[in-house]
Amino acid sequence: MPVFLAGLVVAAAAMLGVQVLYMVVSGAPPAWLAFAALLVLVSVPTAGAAVAWLGTRVTRDASDRRAALVFAGLGLVAGALWGSLLAGGLARQLADAGASGGGALVAGAAAVVGVTAAVGAGLGRLAAREASDRPLLVVVLGVAVVLVALLGLVG
Repeated sequence: MPVFLAGLVVAAAAMLGVQVLYMVVSGAPPAWLAFAALLVLVSVPTAGAAVAWLGTRVTRDASDRRAALVFAGLGLVAGALWGSLLAGGLARQLADAGASGGGALVAGAAAVVGVTAAVGAGLGRLAAREASDRPLLVVVLGVAVVLVALLGLVG
């Protein structure tokens, strides 16, 4: 299995794991996990692949640990930007409806999505080579993320 693909799948599974922790800590309803899985399925093959490509170019001669830190940093920045863009649209709609607190919503979403992306990118880079030697594990992780997202669509 290609290392790049294995890294993306590991990143997606790690990101979903972070969202499970977020759900437990924040008291978010179980439906949050399915929504997060849908966002992961949209984000990882697009923005995640771009972050992985850039990280690979930047860390060509770096050690695995250093490369994972660079990937995590890139994931943090990309995730924070993505989270603020997603929440920014929602905050504008809330403001139009007369609600306040849009700035906090944007900052919170940027932080949550940024940390989620950082963990996914770092772990994806760190485990990619090892995971590529275990295609069954990669398939199981990928299927798990897809199933959680499908449960959100169906259930």
